[in-house]
Amino acid sequence: MDFKAMMPPHLRNVKPYVPGKPIEEVRREKNFAGEIHKLASNENPYPPTEAIQQAIIDEIKQLNRYPNSGSYYVCRDLAEKYNVKTDQVFVGNGSNEIIDLLVRAFINPGEEIVYPIPSFIIYPIEAQLAGVKAIEVPLRNYRLDLEAMRSNITRKTKIVFICNPNNPTGTYVSAKEVERFFVDLRKDVLIVFDEAYFEYVDADDYPDTLEMLKKRPNIIILRTFSKLFSLSGCRIGYSISHPDLVTCLHKVRQPFNVNRIAQAAARAALKYSDSLGDRLDENREQLNYLRDRLLNMGFVVPPSQTNFLLIIPTKPVGDIVEKLMDRGIIVRPMKPFGLGEESFRVTVGTPEENENFLKAIGDLL
Repeated sequence: MDFKAMMPPHLRNVKPYVPGKPIEEVRREKNFAGEIHKLASNENPYPPTEAIQQAIIDEIKQLNRYPNSGSYYVCRDLAEKYNVKTDQVFVGNGSNEIIDLLVRAFINPGEEIVYPIPSFIIYPIEAQLAGVKAIEVPLRNYRLDLEAMRSNITRKTKIVFICNPNNPTGTYVSAKEVERFFVDLRKDVLIVFDEAYFEYVDADDYPDTLEMLKKRPNIIILRTFSKLFSLSGCRIGYSISHPDLVTCLHKVRQPFNVNRIAQAAARAALKYSDSLGDRLDENREQLNYLRDRLLNMGFVVPPSQTNFLLIIPTKPVGDIVEKLMDRGIIVRPMKPFGLGEESFRVTVGTPEENENFLKAIGDLL
């Protein structure tokens, strides 16, 4: 039976999201008995803090009950943290879900989505799922080209995605660039600032999108608990926007879209967020150390404001991703993102993981 033929035409050629390989799969494929370092998925190398772990343990006793359907208390805590109103906050099953809900809620047949490329790989997938035209705007020098993105906005454009800092390049656009982008921009275009890595940013000219939101109700800001707070496995992200936009998202979300464990973990993460300064400091120190070493090895490595680095060989190195896996180190190949065959992305790990990665790269070269 040809099930593919039974699908709507615009869904038949959708390419499913391909995540970084999990440790268990690499161990099985490679029959690898030693320690494996997963540096592929931009996860925090450290587990959640003890306070978050305890909140998760305490919540287990309530798993016979459905969660709060609108994540009210998480919204309230986030509103207090960012000095916004509770009805401006929406919580989703990861920020991925919010991207999906935005497309579902606002895109009509014949309308368009504009996004940079290479960037977060979910954007083109969502465009395919919605069956709408995707306008892909190439980066310039590994950075978002907001001027080119602006010039590609037409009367059919409904949503523009600005991934800042950008995944997979780690680069960012400045406040001045964003302000220029908004000059005379139509107010009925939804501008989505995807800020999954904003906690890692230390650039002085990074845009304050929360301040911009006060004057521009067509802005929505996406953030996540997956990175700094070590909650990738819980799947919880959030958005901040105009209350009327939040109402639209609630119309299309599934009931109980965020589970009890995730909500409890997120509330604990917010309560003790001030205790994570050491992790941020270590990430920046190790990021700079890795980049310096890789540049000295001859790679092109754009400066990053995140917890990962994009690595582009300047001479043939063969299937370096596979060779690293043979040594128990998982990195992310960049071909699915539209970059070169041999380019890859590496997450900042623990100091030990980073040293082992550098040694493996040195051996391969």
